Amino acid sequence: MSRFGLASVVIVVLAVNCLSERCCADDWLQWRYDAGRSACSPQVLPDKLHLQWQREYPPLEPAFWQVRQGRVQFDLGYEPVVVGNTLVIGSSRNDRVTALDTETGAERWRFYADGPIRTAPALWDGNAYFSSDDGSLYCLDVDDGRLIWKRRASPSTRKVIGNGRLISAWPARGGPVVDRGRVYFAAGVWPFEGILVYALDAKTGDVLWMNDRCGSLYLQHPHAAMSFGGPSPQGYLLIDGDHLVVPSSRAFPAFFDLDSGRLAVFDFGHGGHGSVPGGWFVATDRGGQLVVDPEINTDGHDAGRQTIGQKGIRPVEGESLQPEVNVGGKTYKVQAGTAKIVELGGKLYRFRDGCEGVDGEVHTMLAADDKLFVVTRAGSIFCFGPEATEANNYDWETPPLDSPNDQWRTKTKELLANTGVREGYALVLGLDTGRLVEELLQQSKLQIIAIDSDAAKVEALRRRFDKAGLYGVRLAVHQGELLEFGLPPYLASLVVSEDLDSAGMASGVKSVGEIYRSLRPFGGVACLEVPDGEFAAFSKRCREAGVPGNELKRKGRFAILHRTGPPPGATDYSGTQNSDHSLKSPFGLLWFGDTFHHHKLFYKTFHHETGRGLPTNVQVMSGVMKYETTEEPYGPNPKSIGYHEYLRWLEQNKKYRDAHTDVYTGRIVSESETENIRFGQADPADGEQGNLWTIPSPRRNPLTGLKEGRHFLKTYGCDRTPVDYGGLLTMRSGTAAFYDTRTESGTVNVSGLRSGCRNSIVPACGVLSLPSWTGNCTCNYPVYTSLALTPMPERFEQWSAWGPVAQEGPIERMGINFGAPGDRATEDGTLWLDFPSVGGPSPEVSIHTTPEKPECYYRHSMWMHEDAELPWVIASGVEGIEAIRIEPVAKRSAAPGGTIGIRWAGAIEPQFSETYAFHAESDEGIRLWIDDKLVLDNEQNLRRGERGEVSGSVAMEAGVRANIRVEYYSPRSLQDGRRRKVTVRWSSPSVPKEVIPKERLFSVDGQPGGLTAAYYDTKFAGPCVLQTDSQIDFDWGTALPPALKTPAEAVKPNKTYSVELYFAEPEDLDVGQRVFSVALQSKEVLSNFDIVREAGGRWRQVVRRFASVPTEEDLTISFTAKTGQSVLSGVRLIAENFQQ
Repeated sequence: MSRFGLASVVIVVLAVNCLSERCCADDWLQWRYDAGRSACSPQVLPDKLHLQWQREYPPLEPAFWQVRQGRVQFDLGYEPVVVGNTLVIGSSRNDRVTALDTETGAERWRFYADGPIRTAPALWDGNAYFSSDDGSLYCLDVDDGRLIWKRRASPSTRKVIGNGRLISAWPARGGPVVDRGRVYFAAGVWPFEGILVYALDAKTGDVLWMNDRCGSLYLQHPHAAMSFGGPSPQGYLLIDGDHLVVPSSRAFPAFFDLDSGRLAVFDFGHGGHGSVPGGWFVATDRGGQLVVDPEINTDGHDAGRQTIGQKGIRPVEGESLQPEVNVGGKTYKVQAGTAKIVELGGKLYRFRDGCEGVDGEVHTMLAADDKLFVVTRAGSIFCFGPEATEANNYDWETPPLDSPNDQWRTKTKELLANTGVREGYALVLGLDTGRLVEELLQQSKLQIIAIDSDAAKVEALRRRFDKAGLYGVRLAVHQGELLEFGLPPYLASLVVSEDLDSAGMASGVKSVGEIYRSLRPFGGVACLEVPDGEFAAFSKRCREAGVPGNELKRKGRFAILHRTGPPPGATDYSGTQNSDHSLKSPFGLLWFGDTFHHHKLFYKTFHHETGRGLPTNVQVMSGVMKYETTEEPYGPNPKSIGYHEYLRWLEQNKKYRDAHTDVYTGRIVSESETENIRFGQADPADGEQGNLWTIPSPRRNPLTGLKEGRHFLKTYGCDRTPVDYGGLLTMRSGTAAFYDTRTESGTVNVSGLRSGCRNSIVPACGVLSLPSWTGNCTCNYPVYTSLALTPMPERFEQWSAWGPVAQEGPIERMGINFGAPGDRATEDGTLWLDFPSVGGPSPEVSIHTTPEKPECYYRHSMWMHEDAELPWVIASGVEGIEAIRIEPVAKRSAAPGGTIGIRWAGAIEPQFSETYAFHAESDEGIRLWIDDKLVLDNEQNLRRGERGEVSGSVAMEAGVRANIRVEYYSPRSLQDGRRRKVTVRWSSPSVPKEVIPKERLFSVDGQPGGLTAAYYDTKFAGPCVLQTDSQIDFDWGTALPPALKTPAEAVKPNKTYSVELYFAEPEDLDVGQRVFSVALQSKEVLSNFDIVREAGGRWRQVVRRFASVPTEEDLTISFTAKTGQSVLSGVRLIAENFQQ
């Protein structure tokens, strides 16, 4: 590496003083110096500097360390900050914040968090602030490391495996920034789980504002695809004028109003291909302009490398990058290398030039306390000062554990022999001396998570194992109670304990149930030392907890609880439909993080990337996913050959290897662990689904109860068609997405990532796996990684876009969710519609309010009281509402301009074995297939202006049913005045030319008497009417077919409804501060209604039900405020005598 002397730096003449008024000149209080992240300090260093001290730390492994992750390397190395003569650094390796004396390099104090610390601390007014993957922001006294306050971003303790570690489901990776007495940070990586952006009082930790709405936005994604999503905070927050800037991983940042927290701007970065790649790094220059670095905002694509500022999709040799780009109305300066430059007293220090006296790649530099600090990628910290001195050197030493040959060594050997578990995750519930933990580390390859309620024990063990270099690498110790800790299901291959009382086993049945829940299916084992006299009671607890009776055994001193087989209802996947009955929406995160390098065509096979069908050459058996991948990553396809030719070349020339991943944790599984799994040979042909989407499967519309074809929204995705696994339909709809046929869920987006160009979402073994088969793509989806989802309770918040209805009809059952981000279907069959409609297309139901645009509010449902039955209903609402008028009729959407498309499908059974001629007469487009063979197509005739009959023939066998499909499409508007008609006939040597009789036709479900008909618009898209047509012989004249006609007269409900009103108090009010009355159909039903009095506090559900409300045309709900303003969260209507 080239080096430069500290005197030979580039001199820059400063036009302005770059000192922020919010920073002391001698300090480096935040990452890149100030709240704007300018990396511009006025500190003037002498030309000659001398090494004062050097300290070695182990190198950090970033969260996303795999190939093609350069756009999310926000946590690549140590990032110190300095105040006075104290340097503070955080570590993602051992979850530790450490303070050093800048004069000597000696350690002053250390503090352990409950998860990795991936961003730099921020210093202000004697305090140090840092965020952690445990989901919290900490405030420490910078003098002694004492905890002053801690703010957890989410009220939930729920945890997941994230990048190989047990962390909060809402890790705080939006690095804190301090400005004018406020500290800002952000938590959450996955928008579908909720994103939380905070402004806190830096002194007290009190919440000044919090934005938890930005994770459920229905907005444009790459390729102009409309989907639910939002920012994914990973990187360092900064202040830009009146805005808080929140980096969004690989995408472009979000901008929030500093005073209110309102989202001002969020744009992913482009509507097409990835020629404007985003990235984690954003800063301001010393002039205050936003800056991005093309050395970070660059990525590999099938078309070649794409870099921010280039003009086209393919790079042009020798082209100059544009100096600026505009995204979402924000202008960014494109400045190469800016992320690796600091400006100190008018001099530029470039990391790539190295530093005299420093070995290795420079990761960062900073100046404070009249010193220069240099950090290397390898983890060394060098301090240079003005005076020559004998430098202190602190090596990173990890003395081995001094393990005695005691009972714990014997006991550990015995329990490992009894269970046969050597790899995976182990839970140690309840600690004594820590010797069991120590022996597990030495006698196995297990990743260990220890939990105890005693803070002193936890701290002592953290320090002890950190000294040995093991903490955070293979072991994490947490303080907590088992039942409140928030363990994910299916985590542990082994559960053990040093002290059952400390493990919280006094909770009895619930504790046993939680242990069993945490065990990995297909062989997870709990091995607990239970005295002989207590085994019967323990066995009873297991039975009461629902543990299958044959899974508990006694072996010597141990009670051994095996979890054998899959979760109830779960099935394997081997290339055919599996209909995993354990998988029901809503789904929540189970784990995320790559386990292998990835590529758009990650697994072996060169099937067309836009092909239909189930994933091929992929199997999930006994909780392990098997696939084949190249031994090394591969790059863009050469310009000289086409993409699919390139895939064939890869098939023939690249070396492939089997890869195995645990679908419950994301862990790479060793070959020895798969020896007993009987993987079969998946036949690629098994994945074909044929004409699955020729005719949509029928469903009952949840609003009207009318039969219609199942329709769902699907925006951009190379997969073209969804995959039907039996209960779940999976697809890419902008982001990864699914539709649950059990609840008719609508399209639910797994926002934050895209699924593969081919079908790459696999339900099996009780989890929904989304492997990251998306590599060579530069689109600005925030996170490219693998993850798995697990079923969650119905109270879990998850939104969908449901779409319009096919037939107009009165409402039988419906929910209206005021202020909600989207639609939501529930297990009981209710479809809750968002009002106002903001979350994509919804069924059209006329709802009128006074005032016309009421004030809406929203909180994420995680904040609702645990007693709430449907917390996501009461978490939003309207305030200041005076009246609501609902017309309980679902209105069909008209075909655009009167254009239509009709598809008939089923079977045809000839009477004779001979060649049959088929004849179609239509002035519009018509096609006919027999057993997937195209027999008729009049497209060329229409182009030549030839109208009339077309014919084609095919040999058929007597008494053998052949599949038949007919498509009729009329792109012309009704206004052109031409008649619409279509007739399909057949003839043979034995059959005169005739309209095909109904006796020879069968529906898609095999019923005789006609073909199944689906009536659409001309693109065969949108909601469709399903019916059986006995023959294809129609003359509609200039009108629409009856199935598509809007009723001549408006449909009136003429029903009596049961009406439910949902309330919750959204403010911190006392009894008497909000009082109002409510009337239904002008009859008062609630008088002087006080939500706080009824519920007992804020965000608690109150439901009032009223039977037999007559509704001839509309339902009117009126409000009279007595004190404060009226509020309402939801309304549900259920027609009396309605039968589901």
